[in-house]
Amino acid sequence: MTAMPHPRHRGAAKKPMWIIVLLSLVCVALMGAYVYPPRRYSACYFFASSVCTPFKDWLPAVARERTDEEIVSSVVIRDLLSMPMAMSKNPKIAFMFLTPGSLPFEKLWEKFLQGHDGRYSIYIHASREKPVHSSSLFVGREIHSEKVVWGRISMVDAEKRLLGNALEDVDNQFFVLLSDSCVPLHTFDYIYNYLMGTNVSFIDCFFDPGPHGTGRYTMEMLPEIEQRDFRKGAQWFAITRRHALLILADNLYYNKFKLYCKPAEGRNCIADEHYLPTLFNSVNENVHITSDDKKVVTQTPCMWNGTKRPCYLFARKFYPESLNNLLKLFSSYTSA
Repeated sequence: MTAMPHPRHRGAAKKPMWIIVLLSLVCVALMGAYVYPPRRYSACYFFASSVCTPFKDWLPAVARERTDEEIVSSVVIRDLLSMPMAMSKNPKIAFMFLTPGSLPFEKLWEKFLQGHDGRYSIYIHASREKPVHSSSLFVGREIHSEKVVWGRISMVDAEKRLLGNALEDVDNQFFVLLSDSCVPLHTFDYIYNYLMGTNVSFIDCFFDPGPHGTGRYTMEMLPEIEQRDFRKGAQWFAITRRHALLILADNLYYNKFKLYCKPAEGRNCIADEHYLPTLFNSVNENVHITSDDKKVVTQTPCMWNGTKRPCYLFARKFYPESLNNLLKLFSSYTSA
């Protein structure tokens, strides 16, 4: 008989216990996040964005519940956009001037407004000194003003202060924010018909991936404001009464910009350049050039009731010394 060798007893395989423990902890954490999602932040924000981004689309839709502020904001916005506005038999444009002091082009505006009494209102927010008026149309039009610092949230506060005063007049149906260096580019009738003939607002807005665009974004604006929704634009606007009410009703976005969008704090964020464009996020405008190295030119047509129309009704940054020349030019304005 051939003797069979005795079976060898192999030593127990060494298991990488630390890998098993780590995988177990990860599985438990993911199951917990799915079953008990955090109330303020999505599971993605728990990890570094660079790690999480590839897997963001895999997360379930219920990964983040809306915050209380988001729920309140969505309800207010929904009802404001759907509720009927007070009807006016005499709709007016509210011209709101945001200025440090006197308005150097009052005589030009007087010529522009001449013969149109009852179709406009004037509001002046002078943040540094009481204006000295050269036209009687502007006398007594000042509202209570506060100090405004460039780039700070106080600029947005001044805009909201102007809107609040202008909204008290139910006949004001369109609200135009202007600076002390602004002048009209068309006749009053053309601008009046342009604005009153549409139900949309005109707010400058575009996506800028450069250092002066999304480079100013901070993760502290999460979860309500994501970087992909961060927009830039000039602060000057022409908006409907419904959208003016929406701006005054907003606290969710406003508080984020008040807390985290400040100049000279790392990202040099300028609140008045980003707040309204991000709030409304409607890109329908003109030509912009991004601030990154690519210098991408973005160009979209200006639309008015579905047709292309001139983008600009007003222009700004004119020197006070140009007043006489502008008065001569204005006499040759046409409605086009």
